[in-house]
Amino acid sequence: MRKLLLVTTVAILAAPAASAKEGAQAHLLRSLPAHHGAGTLITIRWTVTVPGSAGKREPFSAIGMFVRLVGANHATTTATAPQKHGPPYSVRIRVPRGGIRAIRFGLHGRNDNGPSDIYFPLK
Repeated sequence: MRKLLLVTTVAILAAPAASAKEGAQAHLLRSLPAHHGAGTLITIRWTVTVPGSAGKREPFSAIGMFVRLVGANHATTTATAPQKHGPPYSVRIRVPRGGIRAIRFGLHGRNDNGPSDIYFPLK
């Protein structure tokens, strides 16, 4: 009985965190710098929003927000926003080899199998 209560309590506490990320979207606050060479340090600022009441989107705040830049041949660089900032979030990150081919916004997370990052689509 005690084990069932513990499992139920954990499930109830975890549910708001999981549902809070549903429908989340990342938004760049300004365009990515164009034509920067590999290794150049750039600043990226963004917010993440989730569906809110009355059809409006609301800011989503979490510790562990990050940006991953993808370059040529799947080269990547990753930077995590400082825990005391956000939203909006801001990072200084180096351009990967081959320039910026793609950008991914996410939230560092963990599950029973280890690290489990969650990614948000860019809108």
